[in-house]
Amino acid sequence: MNFLAVVRQLGLVLMILSASMVFPLALEVFPILGEATQSRPALYALCIAMAVGITIGAVGYTFGRGLSIETFTRRDAMLLTALTWVFGAGLAAIPYRAWTAIGGAAGAHPFDSFEASYFEAMSGLTTTGATVLGDIQALPASLLLWRSITHWLGGLGIVVLFVAVLPNIGSGGRKLFFAEAPGPQQQGVRPRIGETARMLWLLYLGLTIAAMLAFWSTGAMGLFDSICHAFSVMSTGGLSTRDASIGHYNSLALDLWTMLFMLLAGVNFAIFYLLLQRRWSILWTDTELRFYLILKLAATTVISLELYGTAIVTTAGHVVQATFGDSLRYAAFQVIALQTGTGFCTADFELWPIASKTFLFSMFLIGGCAGSTAGGIKVIRVWIAIKILGEAIERAYRPAVVRPLRLGNTIVDDDMKLGTLIYTVLFFLLLGVGTGVLVITESSPQCDLLTAASATVSTLCNVGPGFHAVGPTQNYGWFSDPSLIVLSVLMALGRLEIYALLALAWPRFWMRD
Repeated sequence: MNFLAVVRQLGLVLMILSASMVFPLALEVFPILGEATQSRPALYALCIAMAVGITIGAVGYTFGRGLSIETFTRRDAMLLTALTWVFGAGLAAIPYRAWTAIGGAAGAHPFDSFEASYFEAMSGLTTTGATVLGDIQALPASLLLWRSITHWLGGLGIVVLFVAVLPNIGSGGRKLFFAEAPGPQQQGVRPRIGETARMLWLLYLGLTIAAMLAFWSTGAMGLFDSICHAFSVMSTGGLSTRDASIGHYNSLALDLWTMLFMLLAGVNFAIFYLLLQRRWSILWTDTELRFYLILKLAATTVISLELYGTAIVTTAGHVVQATFGDSLRYAAFQVIALQTGTGFCTADFELWPIASKTFLFSMFLIGGCAGSTAGGIKVIRVWIAIKILGEAIERAYRPAVVRPLRLGNTIVDDDMKLGTLIYTVLFFLLLGVGTGVLVITESSPQCDLLTAASATVSTLCNVGPGFHAVGPTQNYGWFSDPSLIVLSVLMALGRLEIYALLALAWPRFWMRD
């Protein structure tokens, strides 16, 4: 294992992450973006975090001097990816913890605990959108912007950004790219991995700017909120600048734009690349895209019919007697938000009928498309698992039939079948283990079995809000420090598709070849 080479590249990534703090820092120095309120504790906290990150990063980079990423093995790439998220979240947490230590918050504050600050940072980088904050609007504008920036950096991936900004990164970059990129396949990826990473980031940036302009054009949001929510929506994160999330603005135009960009963010980014090449047929030939849209349409239809005529409570506390248009609006928003893992909410779905909540729970688990910023098992894996099940049922009454499993025009080989089944089993195993550990570590009476299971699903699927005591109008601030660490680990496992982080706990991973 090229450990010093890993340390060198980790140092470089930490310096890149530290450099990104210059944007919230500028917000403290210059009164811009309309809603910026200058806060000396926040200014000092960001300066401390930048200094710590650059110092540690420079030391790590110096230790590995002369060692090239070209020597990276698959194992080195997995180690760097896992360490980037573990230490990156630690660095991203420093502004929160330092702000309270310096005196930025009066009285007890969730960020008084480093574990809670780490949870918030991990939630940002993994685009989970869960928060320990009960009064989000009391946070300085610079720290609100920092939360959104961590979302945006983590959405497409810090490591993919790292690959994108380094020229001629070679085969080591390819290993890094596939160690972090979500999903079982990478359709449309070009041979030169650095060029691919840059293309993905340009698409990501372009869609983010489009979302920001769309939000701002509604008049419901100011420029600052538009920027923060654009970062959150394209990363399918969900951290908001308001306690009531998107529901705070009560704007139909804003809801529609948000739904559109959440929907786009849950699509495989390779689809957008192919569309730029004018390969329009991909829109109706891509099996995963069709299944992704059908799932949303089916869930929205069923839930809106069940909500019709009922009283819908918004996240801002308003009660809406649902017409058909209202039921369709709130059902579609929650379905899209939760399946893509964005976690923005406009209604308190905890109060909805059991059938609607069951459909939403299913959306949690399925998630978005492979190659998107969304979480969950991924649509493509669910589709392959359904096809494998159908194949097994047919063999029960036609044992002599041998029919290849197709995904569009592609034949799914045995390795992908096995990989899909193993991942799905491992995913549900982690859900069970996570729930059990939470029940054991958490002493709060709020943490019953339903809450523990819901919090586990929401964090492992990188969704954010869940059910019961972690519902859309609740937060995670009441969890104990050990439980917050467990939930932080689950978020990292979900974002890195389990293997990259779980491998570190496997003894043979550290053995010499």
